[in-house]
Amino acid sequence: MLSNQNIMVKTILSLILSLAQLPMPSVADSDADSLSLGEGGGLAADSLVTDKISSKLSIQLSATASRMIHHGPDINEVLHSYSARFFDIRLKRQQSFETPTAFDQAMNYPSLQVGLQLDDFSNLDIYRPETPYRSRIGRMATLYGGIQIPLLRAGRFTLGTDLQNGLAYCPHPFDENDNVDNEIIGSTLSIYVNLGFYLRYRLSSHWSASAGVDFKHFSNGTLDRPNIGINALGGTLSVDYNISPQAESAPRRVAFEKEGRRGFYVEAMAGLGMKALFDGFSVNHSKHNAIYGFPTVMIAPMYRYHLLHASGIGIDYTYSDYVYTVRLYDQILGHPAPHYSPHVAGITLRHEIFYRHFSLSCGVGTYLCRHLGRLSDDESRIYQTVSLRYSFPFTSDRLFLGYNVKAHRFQKVECLQVVAGYRIW
Repeated sequence: MLSNQNIMVKTILSLILSLAQLPMPSVADSDADSLSLGEGGGLAADSLVTDKISSKLSIQLSATASRMIHHGPDINEVLHSYSARFFDIRLKRQQSFETPTAFDQAMNYPSLQVGLQLDDFSNLDIYRPETPYRSRIGRMATLYGGIQIPLLRAGRFTLGTDLQNGLAYCPHPFDENDNVDNEIIGSTLSIYVNLGFYLRYRLSSHWSASAGVDFKHFSNGTLDRPNIGINALGGTLSVDYNISPQAESAPRRVAFEKEGRRGFYVEAMAGLGMKALFDGFSVNHSKHNAIYGFPTVMIAPMYRYHLLHASGIGIDYTYSDYVYTVRLYDQILGHPAPHYSPHVAGITLRHEIFYRHFSLSCGVGTYLCRHLGRLSDDESRIYQTVSLRYSFPFTSDRLFLGYNVKAHRFQKVECLQVVAGYRIW
């Protein structure tokens, strides 16, 4: 039977570790007395705390100095300075080296993150010479989630990539009455995407510093017009505080019996596309634009050759009945096309990256048929798709929901799609 002193030690350890959400180490009768307390009451055997945690939590503060990299007559007509600044705070969670999953090990132990970002565009000069006042974007606020993926570790250094996706709130979007030259951000809410690379240096078990390059994009996905959108490229400085640091040893290599389903499968997907028509088709230049909805379907044979990766070919079809409105505008503006059809079809090369129940699907395709009047003339025959998805575990990751962005020339958004799909294997 344990002595009263041993019972007290075990009770205190259990309380402390439960508050920190750490597993309780096994304390047998024979070795309970061997647990020694250092000065200040801390555990001398520090590995009981740092080596056996299930995940590492950290806080990161970042500042980015960027330059907007727009091109073309539309943006140059209204924008006369290009500097922007971003400040964000984020909470990150990384799986412990001691308790990895197959996905964490295969992706080199990434960090999931959620953050709040202040987007400062207050220094932009937005005006036309004929407008009696200056338009503005001002400061925006962005709430996002994302993932940091280490690509290479070397001692205290880590080289990695930083992916973010979220929603940005703009208090001063386009307004035909008092913000008429802000054709850059056309609605209160915008989709935010970040692609970055960083080099981090571990200063101590709790502190790290990093420098990197980030590309940031803001757009409402053509759900309102006008909306040229924001593309900004700049350098980022960050500091991390590790709330629950891990041991400094190398990540443990673990053999897993099952690394996920591999082989061929067929992906079937259906969704609702949404967009507002381009500004040139609007008879009245206004922020009050109708949103057109249209069905879209896709079927793709895929091959999953790795826990994280699958590739294949997809056939896309969209019934774009807004073409009849486009035909009307073409006739009003004196630019009729010889042929209009709501049927749009294309073929895409597809690749999907998996992490647990989330995945990122990307595609590059070409149109097989597209006759949308001047819309077809203004766009490239090559298009791109990016889709963020969540697969439901109770369906063995067969059923998924997500949203898809379709674009041309890797920057100009064609439409936003809400999608549901099923993997048949």
